[in-house]
Amino acid sequence: MAEHLRQLFRLSIALMALPFLAGCAIPAAADPAAAGGVELLDQRVLRREDGPLGIPVGGLSEIAVMAPVDDTGLGRFLAISDDRGEWGPPRALRLDIRFDLKSNRFRVFDRDWQWLVATAADEVTKPDVVDGEALRYDPSTERMIWSSEGWPQSRVPPGLYESTLDGELVRQLPLPAHFLPDAGKPQRRGIRPNKGIEGLDLSPDGRQITFLSEFALAQDQYPGRAVHRPILRVATYDRRTGREVAEHGYRLELQPDPQQPGMSGGTEINGAVSILMLGDGRYLVLERGFWFGYRLRVRLYLADPAEAEDLLAREAPLDADVVTAQKWLVSDLIGAGLPADNWEGMAFGPDLRDGRKTLILVSDDNFNQIFQSTIIAWIALPPLDPEAHRAKAP
Repeated sequence: MAEHLRQLFRLSIALMALPFLAGCAIPAAADPAAAGGVELLDQRVLRREDGPLGIPVGGLSEIAVMAPVDDTGLGRFLAISDDRGEWGPPRALRLDIRFDLKSNRFRVFDRDWQWLVATAADEVTKPDVVDGEALRYDPSTERMIWSSEGWPQSRVPPGLYESTLDGELVRQLPLPAHFLPDAGKPQRRGIRPNKGIEGLDLSPDGRQITFLSEFALAQDQYPGRAVHRPILRVATYDRRTGREVAEHGYRLELQPDPQQPGMSGGTEINGAVSILMLGDGRYLVLERGFWFGYRLRVRLYLADPAEAEDLLAREAPLDADVVTAQKWLVSDLIGAGLPADNWEGMAFGPDLRDGRKTLILVSDDNFNQIFQSTIIAWIALPPLDPEAHRAKAP
């Protein structure tokens, strides 16, 4: 989670908690009219003390399918933690979840920790600090593919990694040069501090990785640059060669929209926190934004890059008129009934009996006990047809 969001969440909730000390809700900008047919099926709260080995549950930034739901309704998931080693080694929480497709309810069963960097292959250097953000699992190689946001204060850059189920770090994928942050003040290139790779996904055959950063790269959105809606670069890698093979732009929404007078830094309070590929080139993006005084907003978008401009060889700053992926609002998730919280991750759940696709969502409590504890939610989606979504983003 971006550091400014982490701090603002803590500040706003602490301020709200002063009169009551507990039980305060995060202020949200819910739009029920934009719920889009999404249905909240069920949710469960994971308590901090639910963590195995005495390590508290918390800081879960992404959730990934490890074993698809079987005929008995049982599936296995991984949820990566972003605590930078404050509460335990770099890790993901392994969850066994049983879904009841008659009642559309679920239960969380066994939990265990899956280590990310217990050891490292000879040719791989362990990062000094791991701030785990994105995560997917490839069953064909039995590897976890994950990202670390890095830690600028310790000069630890962001990175993409692969680990085995034994916790051995076996690979670091090289980022494209234009994603690498420079040391300038102000920064003029690359992933910005605490706005790293929060979303990644694999192609169905596991051969490609697609990822995007939470916010625009420094060269594409910096003070004085006239770009209205921030443009994120969506990059695709060939896992075998470790080379980038495709790149296009995705426009982030503003919050609030339209902008309000006197709002400082308003284009930076929203971010892309998770991505799910649909197997046909299209993908889902979870956008989450919060700023004290402007409320929390969590929205799910459908994007299609078929007509997007090719940015593979473009390292220079992007023009405001670059052709980006088309996008459609699927749902205002708070308006659809999702609790107001710091939602950061999503994975596909089992199909319902009526054919609807579902998502499993996870919230990140940042180990802040003033927040509601970590939540796992199960939602049903409407048909992912652009014509069904009236709120097409320009």
